[in-house]
Amino acid sequence: MNPFIQQLIDDLKDFSAELLSPGLNAGQQLMASGTVTVTSTAALLNAIDFLTGLIPKLIMELENEESVHKVREHYTSMPKGAKLSLRGNDYQCDKKRTTVLPTRWLNLLPAIETDTRPLRWLLYLLEMQRQALEDAQARTTKYIDNSLLTQQGNSSYAQNDRATLFNMRERLYEAQSKLEQARATLLRTVQQKLVPSSTLPYPYPRSSAWTQLRIYAQNLTNPSEYLPSFLHNLLHGTVEIADTPYLYQRWCGIKLLHAFEQLEWFWYDDPVGALFLGGEIVLHKQGIKLSIWVEPRFSQRSVHPSGFSCNEVNETHPDYMIVTSGPSGNDAFILDPTTTGDEEIRRSKGKYLDTIESIGMATVAGNPVVRHPLRAWSAAPIHRPYCEIDDVEGRTGTIPMHPLDWSDKPLLAWVNDIDAYSLAWGKFAKLVE
Repeated sequence: MNPFIQQLIDDLKDFSAELLSPGLNAGQQLMASGTVTVTSTAALLNAIDFLTGLIPKLIMELENEESVHKVREHYTSMPKGAKLSLRGNDYQCDKKRTTVLPTRWLNLLPAIETDTRPLRWLLYLLEMQRQALEDAQARTTKYIDNSLLTQQGNSSYAQNDRATLFNMRERLYEAQSKLEQARATLLRTVQQKLVPSSTLPYPYPRSSAWTQLRIYAQNLTNPSEYLPSFLHNLLHGTVEIADTPYLYQRWCGIKLLHAFEQLEWFWYDDPVGALFLGGEIVLHKQGIKLSIWVEPRFSQRSVHPSGFSCNEVNETHPDYMIVTSGPSGNDAFILDPTTTGDEEIRRSKGKYLDTIESIGMATVAGNPVVRHPLRAWSAAPIHRPYCEIDDVEGRTGTIPMHPLDWSDKPLLAWVNDIDAYSLAWGKFAKLVE
């Protein structure tokens, strides 16, 4: 694999494997390996598809399995037609205490109903999946709801992003429905109440589907370690992850968060959802707040929750916009990563200085004036030990961020300016409140 992509994958996995998923963006197919894994939610949904799809075959094979169908264990004092018991208390010593003799034997007799132990264990596996899905639904639904706040506008891109978010939510509901249908099928199989049991049934059905289920269940006991590799075999050895530009964008996002963290900013809410699908990450320091908006979509026809809107074009969509207190209200700093070192493309990120404006005005000599972002910079995988400035005022430039030649000093220098600006004007704002 390309070392550049491999480093992105390794760093993103350390933060959250969910960031490898395509999300709203295009994906790429890679060969499955120990370093490329299915994300936890994707693994869970595929596992539910596998388990619920296997259940009709499991039930059919169980009905034809002689070792577990219509038999029950019966212990008797008569050895005829029976076999030795496996229970220790069914043996005793002779009078001389030299020989151990059996006192009871085991016999398998026809039972009126099917042995329910395999079904009870299968119901337990379904319950495990249901609980895992509830956790994934709560987490992902929050991610989706937060992302929808940023997906404004009437462009085809905005509509497609919203449709993708709704489809992601629907996929979770479909998985829930499959589990409910599978559970109902099991309960209809026998004419008695089934209670989930974590005990592996003995004797265990020897048919092919039940053998496959046993392998699956071993992976299910430790899903983070085993389940992805098991699913790789089901998915023919390939996995889908986000395209390289989006992997790089998210990688820059986690490095941006780490830079703020080094300057003693902290966050209360999980930032993974915003990095994955877009949204707001609120940071705190000394009673001051600032927001990192991930992939905010600005439209001329509506005001974004950040307090900014779009002008000159119908819609614009930077990767990261940091909003903090300023002398006339909120001010903004934009960082828009690109995987190319092309100077013209890097300089083009300065367009956000003109296309985005605050809904609040500033005053100059008593006259209202429009406020634009203070800076609009790119991040690019170029080999530099320092930030590059594109104009004499430093409003545009490039932060060198190369995964294979990483140094946090340039990014920290850029973030340090925001830190000082935010604390100074944030404290001033609190004084005049």
